[in-house]
Amino acid sequence: MARDTTSRNWSDVEAFYDNFVERLVKDYLFANRRIKAAIRFALGQFQHRPLQILDIGCGLGWTSFEMARHFPHATILGVDLSGQLIHTAQQLFDKRNLQYQKTDVTSADFAFDRQFDAVLLIDVYEHIPAEDRKAFHQSLRRLLAPNARIIVTCPTIYHQQWLRDHQPEGLQPVDEDLTLANMVQMAEELEGQLSVFALQSVWHGNDYFHAMIDLQPKWGIAPPTPLKIHISHRWQRLLRVFLRLPLSVNPLRKPANWPYYLKTWFSGM
Repeated sequence: MARDTTSRNWSDVEAFYDNFVERLVKDYLFANRRIKAAIRFALGQFQHRPLQILDIGCGLGWTSFEMARHFPHATILGVDLSGQLIHTAQQLFDKRNLQYQKTDVTSADFAFDRQFDAVLLIDVYEHIPAEDRKAFHQSLRRLLAPNARIIVTCPTIYHQQWLRDHQPEGLQPVDEDLTLANMVQMAEELEGQLSVFALQSVWHGNDYFHAMIDLQPKWGIAPPTPLKIHISHRWQRLLRVFLRLPLSVNPLRKPANWPYYLKTWFSGM
């Protein structure tokens, strides 16, 4: 299994993600199928109607926003290493039950004054260095309510190898391989149980996986009424980006981008 062994400066890593704004705005505008599938998976697993939701590595904040929409009685906290992404998320999404905060989850001060009954790591866990996982698990465990559920979505080793072979520029400063064994270990160190591990085919066959860890798995109990899932409509996303983001970070307000956006927008209708 390949591992990232590169020495790194975390300020450089933060700067790398500070430059992700336009890329993530595109993902939101055009409803990136990988992120949309992850959001649907997470919403489908949160049938216990969580009240405190932590979105780790929230990026632009889209997933956090969908959680806030679907669970109006919950409090959602989205955290990310990038101050620029957090600032953009605060501009783009505002709801009474939604907050964003700049946080390094690998640091010793990764802590909050509350516990969470739902935690999301959407395409994030592979960007935590393998040598930092145990300490991260220990910090995360202290933040988990007794009935917590943890959602993890990641690229599979097949997709990671495809990137190395065909699109190395698509790799990020830390991009570890993750397997079923890693998820079992994560569950054990969080004192929970891996309840779901399913391969997904997004861009290529079996290129992503969706996983869920339960701290208190319940077997033989009829599931509650399924949550009705309604991801934000494309025209709502368009207006939100156009009206809320300032010119400096708004790709829709840059004429040079219009041919691409028009072509991509109408080709998806």
